[in-house]
Amino acid sequence: MRCPRCRSSLRVVEHDGIQVEVCSDCRGEWLHAEELEKIIEHHDHIFSARDLAALDTIKHPVVPVEDQDHDVLSCPHCETIEMERFNYADASDLQLHKCSECGGIWADKDQLEKIEELLDGWKACLAEDTTTFGPILKKIASEERKELDRDVSISRLGMVNTILRRLLD
Repeated sequence: MRCPRCRSSLRVVEHDGIQVEVCSDCRGEWLHAEELEKIIEHHDHIFSARDLAALDTIKHPVVPVEDQDHDVLSCPHCETIEMERFNYADASDLQLHKCSECGGIWADKDQLEKIEELLDGWKACLAEDTTTFGPILKKIASEERKELDRDVSISRLGMVNTILRRLLD
């Protein structure tokens, strides 16, 4: 396969126990469908809480969207399919490219490491966020359940009315 960014050959390397293709020149990484999830799962299992706390001392800047070029990349696996850009985890400012055909993901140099750092930061804040936002989220879920129950009962009532009208006609 060829790099979608610089057209160099991709070589297979192991990243957290998963084989990914890496460009020797620009250091971008190609992940086949579901490999990012496998890397994230593996990352969650190999680091202790102490290891994760130690990572907080390492700060790498996240490259904002406006600092990245907005070129169009073709899928290195499908070759003719134009990949779609997306912001990993919506507000992370980590721009990845995904092929709509095969589901593969292109990550530019060091983006996999930045994703892992982002996940570590989220996990570190999880207890505090759960305490802060847990009651609000429970209230929202309760309101959603009530609204769904109301909608279901209205739809059942409509069905019952239709059946009764047909029986009476």
